[in-house]
Amino acid sequence: MKQKLALDYLETYNIKVAPLWENYFRVKIKESKKIGVYASDLLTRFTKMAVLGKKVRGALMVLGYQIAEGRNMTSIYEASLFIELMHTGLLIHDDIMDNSDFRRGLPSLHKQYYPSHLGKSMAINAGDIAFYLSWEKLMTSDFPKDKLTLAGKIYSEYLLKVIYGQILDISKINVEHESEKVILNMLRYKTAEYTGVFPLLIGAILGGMKDLEKIDKLKKYGVSLGWAFQIQDDILGLYGNEEKTGKPVGSDLKEGKRTLFTYYVLKHGNAKQKEYILSILGNKKISKDDITKAQELLKEVGAYEYVVNLGRSYVKEGKEAIRAITSDKKLQNILRSLIKYIMERTR
Repeated sequence: MKQKLALDYLETYNIKVAPLWENYFRVKIKESKKIGVYASDLLTRFTKMAVLGKKVRGALMVLGYQIAEGRNMTSIYEASLFIELMHTGLLIHDDIMDNSDFRRGLPSLHKQYYPSHLGKSMAINAGDIAFYLSWEKLMTSDFPKDKLTLAGKIYSEYLLKVIYGQILDISKINVEHESEKVILNMLRYKTAEYTGVFPLLIGAILGGMKDLEKIDKLKKYGVSLGWAFQIQDDILGLYGNEEKTGKPVGSDLKEGKRTLFTYYVLKHGNAKQKEYILSILGNKKISKDDITKAQELLKEVGAYEYVVNLGRSYVKEGKEAIRAITSDKKLQNILRSLIKYIMERTR
């Protein structure tokens, strides 16, 4: 029942924006056809990927707007497309850097072309197009210029944070000597703030929120939600259902991703456990049996329990900030339900 509020809110958001997406991409694909067949082909592939997302960030942007008591719902739904355009662009670039094979149940965009150099080149361009379209969508939305100017500054600030987080993620640091602080710092910049704080803050600014204490509490809730989101992503990456997540289980291990799971094993595991994790980390050829063994090992050493408990602690922190964000009981309940759902979702 507690999750139902979150699921209903997300479903309502997706129903509201579905025709907006259809109309938006119909116009953009038509424009791209004037350039040439490759341009329209790329944008068509991008469209298929963009519309398959969970759209949690867009929904959070609308929620931030409602918390700020914004009234122009037609415009905020339309404007919220910007963050999903931006997000899809970031995912496309992330897949290139991680050399990921799948995204949202489809081959990653750079894997959809041959030869590989063409695929990577096309995907880089797709990401660049996404950032332009995202900026255009936000800055031409139907809100006062002063609010859009501030929203534009926040856009630039958080996009830069994500890029810095990505740099931290791909930098070749010796994984055996990483600390929890280093991992969390990377995840904060790459995912947590951008997933939770950014959409809520943009929505609140466009809605006219000026109370600095409320903004501070909104940020605290947002970053807690963002942490929970990333932690659950890591859990699903190792223990999720492939049909629901759209990515093969164990792909994080194959790609050599630095996660809280690997940190914990290398910090607290015995020599044999550490050796095994290091032997499969970044190995594209590991088998399903290897992944099953890794799953069992992570539970045996306590990594699974550690990660789940950390996620729950962020859910608790987020809930503690809610009363100071809004006095609206309905919105309070939605905020509680959303952060709980984020940590318990299966996709």
